[in-house]
Amino acid sequence: MGSIVAPIVSCIVGGGLAVATLMGVVTSQTSAPEQSPGNIQSPDFNYGITAE
Repeated sequence: MGSIVAPIVSCIVGGGLAVATLMGVVTSQTSAPEQSPGNIQSPDFNYGITAE
């Protein structure tokens, strides 16, 4: 009986962590512009632009 409980509990805990992580990522990327890490007006990296 104990050999069945451990994998079930592990799956539940792992699923909970996965959902919490996914919710955190979605929330941080879709929050208000002042709270969002990305800023399209002032990008951190200018890909394709060479500095002279």
